[in-house]
Formats: sequence, structure tokens, C-alpha cells
Amino acid sequence: MRERADEPARDPVEEVERLRARNAALKEQLDSMRGLAMRDQLTGLFSRHYLTDYLEEKIQEASREANTVLALCDIDDFKAINDVRGHQSGDIAIVCIADILDDLAGSQPVIRWGGEELLVVLFSSPDHEALRLCDRMREEVGSYRIDDGEGEFTCTLTFGLSSYDPNLTFAENFARVDRALYHGKETGKNRCVFARPDLDG
Repeated sequence: MRERADEPARDPVEEVERLRARNAALKEQLDSMRGLAMRDQLTGLFSRHYLTDYLEEKIQEASREANTVLALCDIDDFKAINDVRGHQSGDIAIVCIADILDDLAGSQPVIRWGGEELLVVLFSSPDHEALRLCDRMREEVGSYRIDDGEGEFTCTLTFGLSSYDPNLTFAENFARVDRALYHGKETGKNRCVFARPDLDG
């Protein structure tokens, strides 16, 4: 581009450094935005973006080497909490429960799947260990008294679990765990149900 007559000529070296600094700042900003997209704003847990952008492929690969379990949980009667106590109380409940699950999961990822559903991915976990951990999560949540400023209340969780089959797509594996969760809801709630052939319909 031609320099205007009244503008001093720019030093090419300084111009290159200026552009590099600008590009670095833009990259840092973009990385920060991507990081925010990977986290759920309410709970601080991983978001579905993290699952689809990064974790899905890792689950597929890991499940070929060792047993991986998907555990999907739902807060029982959550609509009643929102209707009776208000949406702020519902948000407080989600945050408290997310904290409990994240703490008990240790290094295993916990994802806010959406609404009141949370997904735990248990890498290198035999079925019986995954079931035991989810039962502990369920019991811890059930005994925790949530304080919303107006009083205390408790919640229960229903879990659906399924061993990940690397020969199926993530969507097909998720459908199995979702059916197990639905079965748990239909048969009394506040329980953990492992996927089995008769639930596949």
C-alpha cells in the first residue's frame, strides 16, 4: 500500500513485530473463548462442546483398550423444585449436585449434558466399580441438604449406565444409557440401572 505523503515511512521490522503481537493477542483471545465454550457457565463443569469437540474421540479410542462406562443421571422431580421453590432454587440444586459429583468423580470427567442431566465418563472402570461409584454419588446427593436461602430441601438422582461399545457410534452408545435412565425413572427413581439387552427394545 502506498504511504501518504504526510505519513512517515514505517520500519518493516517494527511492522512485522506489530503484526506478530496483534496475531498473538487475537490467538489468546480465541483460545480464551474456546475455553469458555468448553465449560458450563452455571456449574463450571465441562459442557457438551467439550464432549463433541474433544472427548468423543478419546472415549472411542480408550474403550478399545479398557472398559469405559457412560453414566447419565437426572435430578428426580426437578420440575417440581422449579415450580414450587422457583428457578433460582433449581439452579442452586444443580450447582450443589454438580459439585458433589465432580468431587467424587476425581479425575474422571463430569459433563453438564443439559438441563438437570449430568454425564459422567468413567475410563478404565469395570462395570461393578462404576455402579458402586454411582450408587455412592446417588447416596451422597440424597443425604445432602440444599439451602436456597428460604429453607432446606433434598434431591435424589436416577442413573442410567452402560459399558461403551467401540463398535457403535457415540450416539448409539448414548441411546443405550438414556434408555437405562428412562427405565430407572419408570420403575421408582432414586436408583442406578445398568443397560441390558431387554431395555434396548
